[in-house]
Amino acid sequence: MVKNTFFLCLFLIFSTKATAQISLAVGDFANAGDTVRLSQMQSSNLDFVSTGANYTWDFSSLTASTQSLKEYTPIGFGSFLILATYGPFAGSYSATYFNLTTELPIDQLSAFLPIQISDLSQYTKRSNSGITSIGYSINVQGQGVPFKSDTIETRYSLPMTFGDSHQSRGYTYVDLNPAADIKYVQHRQRNTTVDGWGTVTTPLGTFPALRLRHDINEIDSIYQTFFGTGSWIGTPPIERTEYEWWTNGKEEYLLKVVVSNFNGNQNISSIEFQEQYLGLDAGLTELSNELVLYPNPVEDMCFFESNLAVDEVVFYNQMGAKVSTSSFNGVQNAYIDIQHLNPGVYFCHLQTNKGTIVRKLTKL
Repeated sequence: MVKNTFFLCLFLIFSTKATAQISLAVGDFANAGDTVRLSQMQSSNLDFVSTGANYTWDFSSLTASTQSLKEYTPIGFGSFLILATYGPFAGSYSATYFNLTTELPIDQLSAFLPIQISDLSQYTKRSNSGITSIGYSINVQGQGVPFKSDTIETRYSLPMTFGDSHQSRGYTYVDLNPAADIKYVQHRQRNTTVDGWGTVTTPLGTFPALRLRHDINEIDSIYQTFFGTGSWIGTPPIERTEYEWWTNGKEEYLLKVVVSNFNGNQNISSIEFQEQYLGLDAGLTELSNELVLYPNPVEDMCFFESNLAVDEVVFYNQMGAKVSTSSFNGVQNAYIDIQHLNPGVYFCHLQTNKGTIVRKLTKL
């Protein structure tokens, strides 16, 4: 009887361990100076939506097409203006780190300006209570210029456990005057739910996990004076869902799937997951640097120049729907007529003899 009781206790202990729920705290998120290697792929037929309590997700068949190294740069590497805005004495705007980002199309406007702008960066504050987005910066003639978010968006409210949820708003106003008469406004609403827990398998391994769902609604506006009199142009509303799988101690999500929502349908926009180094970074960087697409923003016609042979150019809207296809049969430069497209933001996929290059383009 004692022996049976002993084995029963062992069984219950190990069963509890195998199915125990985890929680996420600030120590599970990246800090300044960290790096995380992420693989990307274009699409997949795997089920990314199903979830629940004590759920098992098997994404072991994910296959990378490219890789990138995400760097969490310490705030001390910023300019004097950056330090004054996001440094240790900036109060609620004191940033922990910053990352390069493509969240705003501001750095794509340099073709219209008498000065060079580049390197859009997002600033993040890391604390025991949450991970928040506090603003952006952009390099103007090599000088970092900051733009604080008037409303600070909470990306993750900590600690997080199964069943938790939170809502957050973000508002950022970017004014490039006096360098150029360009303004950009970003409104964002985020609804986050921890809607699953269990075990997830990816190419990196098998881990206990929480599944997070972020429903994001965004409305952006651009003020420009390039075409006619100055005017505000509203981009189409952006509605997307981000699914993330997290475990303890990995600094970032194990897997993230972004889908665009349109008429009740979800189309995959991107898939990103942690993985060991596969040697794909160099090829990705070199490929990206071998093609330019301008002007951006554009009114009627855009132009590409490349050292590669371009076979086809495909435009997708922000809902992930294909809206235009043009064939070029291996040319290295050509005009693309987009007069028929409605004003808004598009993803331009240029298919070359060495792979596909993606550029974000704003149609006025």
